[in-house]
Amino acid sequence: VDNNPIQKSNNSKSTIQIIGVEIDPSSVNLENEPFTNSTAFMMGNEGQGMTKKQMSVCDGFVRISQYGGGTASLNVSVAAGLVLHRFFHWS
Repeated sequence: VDNNPIQKSNNSKSTIQIIGVEIDPSSVNLENEPFTNSTAFMMGNEGQGMTKKQMSVCDGFVRISQYGGGTASLNVSVAAGLVLHRFFHWS
């Protein structure tokens, strides 16, 4: 049984999983390291997040846990650094 919560595969001709970094009901917490193979990450706009078109090509989504009462947004370079760091340690 595959326990990977990221299952969708719009990208069937490629072995590279496209994961969006987005706050979405289907997103998986980055701390769970939901990676299974080679992965490309798509980052959203700092103000608006990802567009629907961008989201439509993603195989799944991860979110970065944030604590406190502030905004649910990080600078895109900081978010990318966190995601790549976690992916590096998984791989």
